[in-house]
Amino acid sequence: MAKPIVERVREIIEKRNVDCLLFTDLSNIFYISRFKGFEGIALIVPKDGAPKLYVPKLEYERALEESKNTEVHVYEERFEKTIKEALEECKCNKVGLPYYKVSFWLISALSKNNGNIKFVDISKDIMNVRSVKTFEEINAIKKAIKITEIGFAVALESLREGIRELELAAKIEYAFKTNGGLEVAFPSIIASGANSALPHAIASTKPIRKGELIVVDIGAKYEGYCGDLTRTLSLGSVSEKLKDIFYAVLEAQKEAIRNIRPGIKASEADSIARNVLKEYGYEKYFIHSLGHGIGVDVHEFPRLSSKSDEILKPGMVVTVEPGVYIKGLGGVRIEDDVLITESGNTILSTYPRDLIV
Repeated sequence: MAKPIVERVREIIEKRNVDCLLFTDLSNIFYISRFKGFEGIALIVPKDGAPKLYVPKLEYERALEESKNTEVHVYEERFEKTIKEALEECKCNKVGLPYYKVSFWLISALSKNNGNIKFVDISKDIMNVRSVKTFEEINAIKKAIKITEIGFAVALESLREGIRELELAAKIEYAFKTNGGLEVAFPSIIASGANSALPHAIASTKPIRKGELIVVDIGAKYEGYCGDLTRTLSLGSVSEKLKDIFYAVLEAQKEAIRNIRPGIKASEADSIARNVLKEYGYEKYFIHSLGHGIGVDVHEFPRLSSKSDEILKPGMVVTVEPGVYIKGLGGVRIEDDVLITESGNTILSTYPRDLIV
């Protein structure tokens, strides 16, 4: 049985030889305490005893209700002054802090007039811990994916010539909220026609037309965990060139998924998909990495990129999303969420990948 999250996080203290860990970003605080704050929140994880959560007065009652296995403290002083005093009270002179999630201003404010505090960057450590999911986390991700797939069903029901990208996004997000996905994992991407060649296109007032490719990249959140799926659709028939691109991307994705397993390098998974697209002549149009981890954040460790030296492990949940983007013509991306298992992988998403609507 996997260790509880707090125990896994606390192992960083001994590994990095620090007195405690300090988190001030909402993502890691939620991951450890299950409290979803807004701003001005801090969490100290000491060597022994429960983590200590510091919240402003207006968040106190909700923090008491939501946080788990955590001491909740209310503060009324300045944020940085409160943290300084809390670190002194916990006898934390050497503090582990994830630099990738903290502002330079805060580090400077905590260091000012306090030469006793030394900070150690634990970014990679906490990313590694978060990359391997617990049973409960995997179940939450599965539920987020199911809600996301309801959004795809609504998209297909609503898709018609003339509907605007933003209107389709609104219908999808309404379906999320009425089916338990109270948040979106990220702003919904509905990109049709020339917009589909933009990987992170913003849904616009553009009407969707027949014969266009439509990239639908959406994700619901369930109990704080993300789903992230993409399908490329069309209203009616598209050109043979666009069909060729679609099936090249689909084959690249299938080949990558077939080979993803524990022990494989993340860079190797990326190369497998890239090589398929190379055979079709589209490699230079694949302008992003193959995928990324998902969890509390929609983009988490590991990154399935050509530059990654990470090894995939059981319990990781990653996206597999090759894409081809040709300016003036259109783009294709197909994305599924994949759980790395002891013997291989399981595709958690089940929604069909057909092109023509």
